[in-house]
Amino acid sequence: MAPSELIGCLGTGIVAAAYIPQIRHLVKEHCSAGISMNAYALWCVASVLFLIHAAMIRDLVFVFVQIINLMAILAIVICVRKYERQMCLTHLQEAQTKQR
Repeated sequence: MAPSELIGCLGTGIVAAAYIPQIRHLVKEHCSAGISMNAYALWCVASVLFLIHAAMIRDLVFVFVQIINLMAILAIVICVRKYERQMCLTHLQEAQTKQR
């Protein structure tokens, strides 16, 4: 594996790891507070466009990172829809504090 591919794989791992806390919170707490579906829709469109580009230039690392992005976005969107308008205690307390 070339050094640039190794760096790309490391970056892919960081991207995947960055999604884990969000997905874990959604699944564990059933809390969709503060998640913008519009933002995730735009990220999804961007990831699809990047995936097409990566496939066209045959960059396997870039293809892989976009597949990871799309899978994570899909997981988040499914959970947000499933737990729509639900909040964990932490977000509920924050919302109540802001209302005062």
